[in-house]
Amino acid sequence: MSRLEDKVEELRREISKLAKEVEKLKSRKEKSALESQLGPPETVSSLIQILIKQLPDKPDAGMAFFGGIQKKGGKIKSSYFSGHDIESLLKCSPKRIAKLLSPFSSEQRILILKTLIEGDRSSSELSQATGLEGGQLYHHLKELALAEYIEQKERRLYSLTEKGQMALLTVLAMACTLEKRVIPEEVEATFWVTRKEEKTKQAD
Repeated sequence: MSRLEDKVEELRREISKLAKEVEKLKSRKEKSALESQLGPPETVSSLIQILIKQLPDKPDAGMAFFGGIQKKGGKIKSSYFSGHDIESLLKCSPKRIAKLLSPFSSEQRILILKTLIEGDRSSSELSQATGLEGGQLYHHLKELALAEYIEQKERRLYSLTEKGQMALLTVLAMACTLEKRVIPEEVEATFWVTRKEEKTKQAD
């Protein structure tokens, strides 16, 4: 395991520990105190600063990462954090990437995934939630199953797989960020300053 992967794993453990600590807080006062210390901008900025230090010591380098935490019934159900250097990401097969993302080119399939993240559903329940019937519904279910985003369990219930959950939440987060630019102020400022500097250099 590389040094970068070690640091990413360390960050994942820290995020999981933080989530469990938040869960233990009993009063609103305690929660408010924690949020004032670890609000989203400061937390994101701290993570970015840690990751910047792990970049390879060369002129052109970078990394991309994603993660999430989900709590159900008052308990942490899942948490994940993954990071990859950009050089490796650019070597990924375009064909494989297109195959993984193709389910998200359909509004109906996205709706099916969003329905299943709330819990297992039968075909009739999915039909009621999506408005799809018969062959139309089963066509989309088949495509999602081939992508390994859903699976059919006993009693003919459909369930979202771990892979499907990670894919759905990551794509939704990316889509909302690109559409509404929901970015912490200092991260947004850094982005625009960098772009401005690049344009200035090009003009020179």
